[in-house]
Amino acid sequence: MLDFVLEMGKRLSHALSEGVPDEAKHHLLNAQRELITALVIMYEQQAGGRRPGPGPRTASPPARRRRPATKKPRSAHIPIE
Repeated sequence: MLDFVLEMGKRLSHALSEGVPDEAKHHLLNAQRELITALVIMYEQQAGGRRPGPGPRTASPPARRRRPATKKPRSAHIPIE
């Protein structure tokens, strides 16, 4: 897919080389570079989501005992003078 985008960019630049000002060419090349970068990042993100994680664990670690937490009231009374 990347090759396709690069090839289309080359063809577009050759077709527009005579009638487009230099600033517009520079802008179009930057836009093409940003598009390719976005496509690569999206591909890497999708491929990373499909990769299998570590295998299942055979034994779980022993559970830690917690001390009972002292409950604090959700709201405190504010003395009014």
